[in-house]
This record gives sequence, structure tokens and C-alpha cells, in this order.
Amino acid sequence: MKMATLKLCLPVAAMTAQQNAAQFIIPPFLDDLKYPVSAIGTLISLAPIFALGARVPSGIAYNRERARWLLMAAISTMALCNFLYGFTARPFEFAVVHALNGFAYGAATTTYLAFYVDALPPDEDRHHAMGYYAGCLAIGYSTGGFLAGYIADRLSYAATFNFSGFLALACVALLFFLKAPVSAAGKSGSRRETTPQTFFGSLKNLLNPKLAGIVVVALFLNLMHQMGNVFLPLYGLAVGITLTKVGVIKGLYAMCNAITRPLSGMVVKRFTQRNLAVVTLPLQALFLTLVPVFHSFGPVLTLFVLSGFMRAVAIVSNTIGMVEDVDETKVSRGVASGLFNAAGDVGNILGPSLGGLIATFTGVERLFFFGPVSVIAMFFVSLWSCKFISRARAAS
Repeated sequence: MKMATLKLCLPVAAMTAQQNAAQFIIPPFLDDLKYPVSAIGTLISLAPIFALGARVPSGIAYNRERARWLLMAAISTMALCNFLYGFTARPFEFAVVHALNGFAYGAATTTYLAFYVDALPPDEDRHHAMGYYAGCLAIGYSTGGFLAGYIADRLSYAATFNFSGFLALACVALLFFLKAPVSAAGKSGSRRETTPQTFFGSLKNLLNPKLAGIVVVALFLNLMHQMGNVFLPLYGLAVGITLTKVGVIKGLYAMCNAITRPLSGMVVKRFTQRNLAVVTLPLQALFLTLVPVFHSFGPVLTLFVLSGFMRAVAIVSNTIGMVEDVDETKVSRGVASGLFNAAGDVGNILGPSLGGLIATFTGVERLFFFGPVSVIAMFFVSLWSCKFISRARAAS
């Protein structure tokens, strides 16, 4: 990894760690306030809903020269929201803070992905670079989740939220020292410019055959991830696994991603993006369906680590597809990043909401069987629909 790429990766890990530290503790925090499981899922889904609303506008407004300042503003807002979580005992108060946090997170991550790709050194291998990017996301998830669980067990939920706020401020500090590589300026002068697009014009890019398949995979990857991870703390409490151990499970799950993702670029070179998604996503679901069979720390940890390995390969292959397969002269980098991240937000919304609905009828334990089975069925139907629409457009 080149030094310029490393500097671009550090804010990714910090931003993800602060977000995951807060989000990890929200389900048990709301459960401690005696919220029903269906309400927990609905309230949690507010953040990805508002993040979704920020995606495409942020992509349209993306500009490399002002991106760093926009990132500082968005992440500072996230820090403020993290500090406020501990004071939101009422549903309306929590909803407002959580929605604002989601909007800021959507703007920050959309802007940073596009900025990261544009600012890569010209001689950096992009397959490896996107693996590094995805790996830093996983590092953030692993450190944030583990520390959040430990602090919550040893101190309090409020202390965990404050810790998340300080992590966000650390990310802002990193951005103050971040400079775009010299190559970014050189590339901007030689690159073919895309035509500026309106909001609805950007949405029409979903009909682009290559982008459509990438969007579907991003949606169901996050849907599966959220359904499992949001309700894992509640499953752990139900079967006698402490929050510290749940934090270890989520931390090692993410650490598996952190180790696997940088290496996944080499795997993607051997297989197509679509083939990897068709194999790895169902395998991830299979491991999650086995969770209800076990009520102890070791087996549940093993299943989540195996699931994390499958998710890592799928995420890197899909991210590389977004960078390499989508023609930037037809779909701008910012818009592609916005739609790519928006699809993930839709998955983040559906995951807790659908999980809460299923758990209402089956209980949290059986959710881990019926949820993944439902997700995979919808995934294959969606892929078939994309292929059908693509053929219909080609025929016309």
C-alpha cells in the first residue's frame, strides 16, 4: 500500500468505528428502556432512511475540491448526535437525533467513497485499493463494536455514546491533515467530464445494466448484515451471552472482514463480480440459519466469522464492480457512489424492519432461520428481474 493510499484509508476506519460503536449499543439501550422489539427495529431504521435521502443529492453535489470541508461538517454533526443519544429517553427525541445522525452519515460516506476513488495515486492497483478501503471499513466495525460492548458492560450506555462522539472528533482531526494526492489534480484535467444530472436524471441510471446488478447485490448484502447484527445483542441476552461476548463476536466478525477484504482483490481477478455474489451471499445466509441451533459463545462466534468471510469477498467484488465496470462518462463517480450507497441504505432499512416483523411472529431465536431464507429468495428474484429488464431493453 502506498503512503498516499494509507492516508486516505485512515479516516475510513475512524469514521466507521465511531458509527458502529454507537449503533452497536442502541438495540440494548432501547430494550433497557422497555421498548418492544418491533419498535426497536422501526426506530433503528430511521437512520438508514435519512441516510438514503442524503445519498443522491450528495453524489450530485460531489466536488473533489470542497469534499474535505463537507466531510468535516457531516462528521462533526455525527459527533454531536452521538453525545446526545444518552439524553434521548423519549421516542420522539431519539427519532430526531437518530435521523439527523443518519443523514450526516449518508452524506459523509457518499462523499468520501467518491473522493477516495478520485484521489488514488495513478499507479495504485485499484483492485487492491478497493480491498484496502473495504478492509478499513471492517477494521472500524471490529474496533467500534468490541469497545462499545466492553464500555457498556463496565460503565454505562451513556459512556459508550460519549466514546463514540470522541471517535468522531478524532476522525475530523484526521481530515484536517488529509491532502489529496498530487495525481488527483492531474487526473481532473485529462478525464472526460460527465454531463451534470438532475436528481431524477440520476435515478434513471438504475436502468444501466451493469449498475443495476451491482445495486441489487449491495442492497441484499446490507439487508442480510443488518438483520443479523441488529438482533444479535438481543439473541445473546436471550440465551445468556453477555454483551461483552456479543461485542467480541461482532468484533471478530468484522476483523475477519478486515483481514479478508484486502486480499479479496486477488480473488475478484479470477472470477466475475456476479458469480462471486451468487455464491457468497447464499453461503452467508446458510451460516446464519444455523445460529439458533447453538446457545453458547463458541459456536455462535464460529458461524458469524464464517459468515463474515463470505460477506468480505462479496463486498470487495461488488465495490470493484462499481469502480471498474460502470462507465464514468455515462454515470458520474459521485452519482454512482450515491446510488451504490443508497442501495446499501435500503438494505439497512429493510434489515431491522423486516427482522423486527419476523421476530414479532417467530421470536428472536427463530428470526435467524426464517430471515436469511427470505432474504435469499428475494435476492434471486431481484437478480432475475434485472436480467429480464436488461434483455427487454436490448430487444427494444
